Amino acid sequence: MKREVFFAVSTYAVLFIVSFICSIVLGMGKAESLHEPGSLWMYARRGLMIIFGLVIPWLRGKDNLTAFGWKAESKWIFITIGAGVLIGLGNKGGFDPASLIAIILALFHTFATELFFRRYLLKTFSAIFTSLWPSILLSSFMYGLFYLTVWTTWGLPIPGRIIFVFLFTGLGILFSYSYKKSGSFLVPWLMHFFGVLSYRMLF
Repeated sequence: MKREVFFAVSTYAVLFIVSFICSIVLGMGKAESLHEPGSLWMYARRGLMIIFGLVIPWLRGKDNLTAFGWKAESKWIFITIGAGVLIGLGNKGGFDPASLIAIILALFHTFATELFFRRYLLKTFSAIFTSLWPSILLSSFMYGLFYLTVWTTWGLPIPGRIIFVFLFTGLGILFSYSYKKSGSFLVPWLMHFFGVLSYRMLF
């Protein structure tokens, strides 16, 4: 199992480095942050997440789709939609809920992100910790730190970057906890999806 943890941390490090170079150093993150459908980096970054979070575990015989959990109790559906919409109401830079293309991109973005950070990293770390919180906190902090590879976050002053790291760490904790308690991948995925829609664009 230590080997699997090392493998997971290594894939995260590769993803972080590649993302930082492409988004910040090469400047491809600007179009991605604006959610432009023509941004190739938008698809490439999330494609890497899917490869690392889904394809590699499959090839190593460590995961399969049926184990994800594709059903959720009705109470979790209400929690998922309610929490997601509340997050979205405060989201200034999210996807336009009035655009079908933006909604499809939001589904793709949140699926790839939840797959890598919750289904892969959280699941891998959970196998080595006997209690609930260490795996949640570790994977969530890695999620928050990953936002330093996002163009808009990196463009902030250092205090702003720190705030965003902790903000997204907090969101990661929410998504991780909901996944662990519900046992359904649909819960964090849809909560994240409703949360990235910027409902302010409707007003």
